[in-house]
Amino acid sequence: MFSQKDIARYYDLSESQYRFFWNLDKSLSLHYGYWDDSTKNFHEALLNINKVLSAKAAISKDDKVLDAGCGIGGSSIWLAKNIGCSVTGISLSEKQVNKANALAAREGVEHLAGFEQKDFTATGFPSDSFDVVWAIESVCHATDKSAFLKEASRILKKGGRLIMADFFKKENLDGKDAQQVQQWAHGWAVEDFSTKEEFEKQLQQAGFSDIRTEDASHAIMHSAKKLYRSYFIGRVLGFLYRFINRNPAPQGKKNIDTAWLQYKTLKKNLWKYLIISAEKN
Repeated sequence: MFSQKDIARYYDLSESQYRFFWNLDKSLSLHYGYWDDSTKNFHEALLNINKVLSAKAAISKDDKVLDAGCGIGGSSIWLAKNIGCSVTGISLSEKQVNKANALAAREGVEHLAGFEQKDFTATGFPSDSFDVVWAIESVCHATDKSAFLKEASRILKKGGRLIMADFFKKENLDGKDAQQVQQWAHGWAVEDFSTKEEFEKQLQQAGFSDIRTEDASHAIMHSAKKLYRSYFIGRVLGFLYRFINRNPAPQGKKNIDTAWLQYKTLKKNLWKYLIISAEKN
């Protein structure tokens, strides 16, 4: 089982790979993005997911948003700049939180976007204090997804909205298929992915209704393919690094391997990329 320190360490160690392959300093994004007719290139796709999710959640400048698993603050800063709402981002990584606060100041939105080191399954925020809980590719890291949903329900106001995008495995995987999906998950410090059916049941149990699920796998295929192509470059760079450094962090090699696994398992339809929205009863 991965601890909170393991998850934070995974992101801290893989930041250089995101910076190289994902143009992190410009995109501020640690996610797949969203490709549609409006996107002309990868950078636009990375930002477009913010536009898509904010529209689905009908976020306005009067909303108070929690960005659960905020990375270095890209989505929070986008929401503050483009919508003008108040956003609190939380991450397990102290390094990410410090970087996000510095970026918010650089972008002139520190009065709207602030960041704290917290666990999104036990935030410590008062009940009924947010209008929206936002999560992009972060809930998968919760070993107990229901713990996140219960906390989201607690801190949301009545009628508050949950909006998220994440990875969900196919039901009843077995054999090599199950093994490859698990290997991919573990490479990203994820204990296991949920299924759509299991997660929707947990949403209802946590007090959510009006649950809407969209299969957006087609909208991330270009990014999955880009990540797959980076695998071959990463293998060469990884070999050179291991040649120079006799004691490399094993997580680095695992993260490179996942670039191959995520694409191959997606092409085999072993998982889907879902956008899920729901409302607190």
